[in-house]
Amino acid sequence: MHVDDAPFPARLRIENDAQMLIETKLPSGVRELVLSRDLNLIIEPGRSLIANTCCLVNRVIGVKTNGTKNFVVIDGSMAELIRPSLYDAYQHIELVSPPPSDAQISTFDVVGPVCESADFLGKDRELPTPPRGAGLVVHDAGAYCMSMASSYNLKMRPPEYWVEDDGSVSKIRHGETFEDHVRYFEGL
Repeated sequence: MHVDDAPFPARLRIENDAQMLIETKLPSGVRELVLSRDLNLIIEPGRSLIANTCCLVNRVIGVKTNGTKNFVVIDGSMAELIRPSLYDAYQHIELVSPPPSDAQISTFDVVGPVCESADFLGKDRELPTPPRGAGLVVHDAGAYCMSMASSYNLKMRPPEYWVEDDGSVSKIRHGETFEDHVRYFEGL
């Protein structure tokens, strides 16, 4: 499902008229219940507040083909962003640095290093062939990226950074370490 096909598109912002949401987006049975009983409608705002404000920044660790399909392998995975694997959510993906104007574009699946066939962040993406070490951005990852992240396959949760309007960057959460994981086994 593409982000704009969802029942409440990510582009819908909190300043939109709540009455319009009730009248146009709710199924008729729910709408009648809310309006007839003077209920307060409470909607979890994760997507509408931060879906487009966060991204998952990765490094390309390899490019390969199986003869019929091309793959860009990145250091990010389904452990950091499960939405594409879990319910085929669409995330816009692009290289950090603009490619040369004459770069050849190919179709790739963007996959992680976890040993699972479901470890992908994007399928059939048109991208220039990236070199090893290139930065790759998975956009619109903010709504549930870290809250749904896991340490599956001993993947460490990454650090989080805040970027100000002036371009200054601050670390707001430290990335996990191996020591963080083994601490849970102390005293066994």
